[in-house]
Amino acid sequence: MLTVAQLRTFEVVARLNSFSRAAQELHLSQPAISAQVATLEKALGVQLFDRVGRRVVLTAAGAALQRAAIDINARLGALTRELRDLAELKAGSLRIGASQVVGVYLMPEILAAFRRLYPAIELTVRVEAASRILDMVAGDELDVALVGEGAPVADDRVRRRPIRRDELLVIVPRGHVFAEMASVPPSSLAQMTFLLPRLDSASSRTLLEQLEAEGIRPQSVLELGNVGAVKRAVEAGLGISVVSRCAVLHELADRRLCPVSITGLDLERQIALCWSRERPPSACCTAFMDLVARDWPRSLPD
Repeated sequence: MLTVAQLRTFEVVARLNSFSRAAQELHLSQPAISAQVATLEKALGVQLFDRVGRRVVLTAAGAALQRAAIDINARLGALTRELRDLAELKAGSLRIGASQVVGVYLMPEILAAFRRLYPAIELTVRVEAASRILDMVAGDELDVALVGEGAPVADDRVRRRPIRRDELLVIVPRGHVFAEMASVPPSSLAQMTFLLPRLDSASSRTLLEQLEAEGIRPQSVLELGNVGAVKRAVEAGLGISVVSRCAVLHELADRRLCPVSITGLDLERQIALCWSRERPPSACCTAFMDLVARDWPRSLPD
């Protein structure tokens, strides 16, 4: 049977071409080094070294074993780091990103659930537009992100894992003519003033793309910066908007805002976990992703 210690000793002797120098590096006696190599040769049934003066050089069999030993030791090192990483969920840090609506209306409950399980992990959260968050994931500024997508992620640097669909609602103020209609034809939307948080937000892109597919271009669009401002402006009668259902739960319950059904249009998007394709997720990152996938939708509003 081969042992890890034998392979480690062999690799050092092969690298240094010397039993004595290997003994010094490994803090073992030279007879101990020689004994381990001899045991390894006996187990494999081959000669691993030729002696050339005071040096030793690898035989063909030794060169083959050296390649294997380097690979095995590298894999063992990676395994050791992974196991240590898993054990250290009692410590560590995690950089999390979220697109605007997800960050404001969904992320707090996710973070609270994660903190209950892993209270010692230091969390850093960034809330930005989805496009900016994806750039930060690709650039190693964030470990993982949860974003609402107006369109599928096309960045080859980023892996994605769809978690759930997010229903988007056209909302109007109480008393609006649309609020009394069972369904509104898409063509009627073209005459309305649309209030959007940002034109490049995921929900805005979804709406505008689907309306354009119907041949409809709103005549008036106002950007207001964030969803909170949009909701207040709709309540005030400045226009109509489209938002994630989770962003207007309280306003719908209080009848301050009313949802509108659009004939032939099912407005929705995906919410997805995203992480770098170039770096394997850490144990902390994996724990976060597993929590989101496992607990959704129990811990999050529909």
